[in-house]
Amino acid sequence: MSNGCKSLIALPVFMPDHSTWKMVCVFIVCFVFRMITLSIRVCAVKNMKKEKIERALRLQERAELRKKNTGEYFVNFSKHLRPWLHELAKTYKASGEFPLMPKVLLQSYYEDQRDKEVAVFAGLLFAEDGENVVERVSEFRKMLGESPWEWFANRRFFRLSLGRNQNLRTGGVMNWKIARLFDKLWQEHFDKTTKPTSSIGQTIKLIADIQHCSYFDVLTYLLTDCCVGNYEYKLRLLLQILACSDGFSLGLWSVAPSELKCPLAGGLRQFLQTWFPDYRAFGNVDDAIRLFGFEVDCDFLYAYLGYKELQKRNPKGCSELATAYLRWYEGGIKKKPYQWREILPEIPQK
Repeated sequence: MSNGCKSLIALPVFMPDHSTWKMVCVFIVCFVFRMITLSIRVCAVKNMKKEKIERALRLQERAELRKKNTGEYFVNFSKHLRPWLHELAKTYKASGEFPLMPKVLLQSYYEDQRDKEVAVFAGLLFAEDGENVVERVSEFRKMLGESPWEWFANRRFFRLSLGRNQNLRTGGVMNWKIARLFDKLWQEHFDKTTKPTSSIGQTIKLIADIQHCSYFDVLTYLLTDCCVGNYEYKLRLLLQILACSDGFSLGLWSVAPSELKCPLAGGLRQFLQTWFPDYRAFGNVDDAIRLFGFEVDCDFLYAYLGYKELQKRNPKGCSELATAYLRWYEGGIKKKPYQWREILPEIPQK
């Protein structure tokens, strides 16, 4: 044989012994067991996710069904109460006897549209409650002068941010807060418009059209970091004053009714719960207010203010109405129209 063949034959052949085969078999069994366990876990996780999704869908369906039933029950039960509230709001708007709200009081001293706009924006900084409302408004009138628009357009508010002036108060409001608010408005107004005589409302409409957003979104952007307390309520009230055309509103802006939402005054939620005890099961406050069927949601505020005035004149009748209504509502007791007329207090006509 050749040397090559001899070297090939001389190569050792590896033959695993019994212990090696045993280790290989154990490894294979462990691997298979591990894969089976992993597959079971993956299936279990998938089943858990599927159960969670199904449970969430069931809860959502229950919530939607409960919302639907709650809304239908309220609408059917309050069919005699809601027209009474509509009449109450209408009568109160026609009376003209509105509370001393700083925004309403301040703008009432001016005739020009642009002057009124500036006065309403200035009223954002007032606290809604508190004493000496007339005195505080009088200080603001003195600051704004005969023409608030000229005060704004000529940047006279800038003086309020200089030196010691910024730490003084006008009408109970820090001067630097007044300067910051109107400086933000001034920059946006004279940056966006090429007509110095255009109103603030025209500028806000221009921004809303360009950005394809609502008036409320524009106001939120403009007044961010301007130290306006009770933010959402004041912006909703500002839109109501400037966009609506009845009651204490001015009708200066053209805003779609769908954008106007009821200002959520302090006692308004309690007033809502008086007539719609389980409104939280139906949705948020705005959704619940829509069920009352007012032409504009803002009219619900007039119903609330009118009811407060009626409570002063006829506290016994209002108390009996609220008590009987809650008892009937919770008991699901249907009453005939003449039984409702017996408990609905008469609305005094002006």
